[in-house]
Amino acid sequence: MAVVSLNTGLHHAVLDAMECSLRPFERRHLGAALAGCLDRAVGLLHEDLHAYASRDPASHGDPGLILETYATFQAVICYRLAQQLWKLIPEFGPVCELISQRLSNRGKVLSGVEIHPAATIGRRFVLDHGFGTVIGETCDIGDDCYILSGVTLGATGIANNRNGKRHPRLGNGVEIGSAARVLGPVVIGDDVFISPSCVITQDVPAHARVRIANQVQVLKLHGATKCGYFSAFASNLHLHLVGESVESQDVEVLDSGHERVASLRFERTDSTRHHAQFRLLHGGGPLPPPGSPLHLRVACPDHQVTVLEPPGLGGLVRGVVDTNALSALD
Repeated sequence: MAVVSLNTGLHHAVLDAMECSLRPFERRHLGAALAGCLDRAVGLLHEDLHAYASRDPASHGDPGLILETYATFQAVICYRLAQQLWKLIPEFGPVCELISQRLSNRGKVLSGVEIHPAATIGRRFVLDHGFGTVIGETCDIGDDCYILSGVTLGATGIANNRNGKRHPRLGNGVEIGSAARVLGPVVIGDDVFISPSCVITQDVPAHARVRIANQVQVLKLHGATKCGYFSAFASNLHLHLVGESVESQDVEVLDSGHERVASLRFERTDSTRHHAQFRLLHGGGPLPPPGSPLHLRVACPDHQVTVLEPPGLGGLVRGVVDTNALSALD
């Protein structure tokens, strides 16, 4: 597709989204402001389209192919226009919010991607194979970010989340793999790479790499030369941590959402270079529901390791809690 026809195609795509989402009286109400929204959206989409073409081998570098055939790009078109209209709420009132939400729903129906129109997304944004991706209302996404399918940039809770900032902030050049979840008002630094299926509930510094290997999620800080290996299991009323240089590591229990369980803590009872043994203590606070997944987070000097559902951990927690309950009755 030639440059002129590509620009024309973008204008037509944005106009089509606008025509499907605005009612006649709304067009009259917004008047000339609509033309400004369209022009700004097209300018940003032009950069998004060329960034997508340059980074996606399947498109063979053809932005026209993406515009004409990639359903995911329709979600970005709807978002860019919706976001421009969202900015007009102070001037034109709730009608702009209604139109923006209609555009967001249109993008969701066409692509399976839900982007809240209030989210802030920087330039040259690429949403590749985006079906199932959710980007929440208070998200901030920097320039040159690349997100794959099934990614959730959401809040930590399911219902009754608080108002205010509750979604992630992504720096520039962040890449997030399929099915990853970044939850809460965490800050992801520039040029961070998050591998598929990772769960992030805390800040990640710039240039870090987060990956899962053999049920172990590793957050590797920039400059770390070695992550070693880790394994964990519970046996004989103790937690056992096996790996390289585990004698000085701190360990904590995480719930199914990878949030720290503050009422549980470990006390080291034995340690060698490749093996550490811990006793679990319950401080009497709230616990995760019975049967819900439990994980471990191991803090290391230049990286963090999350061991996903280590064998026996749930039974260890139940045993410690039951023992405390019996002691209280005595």
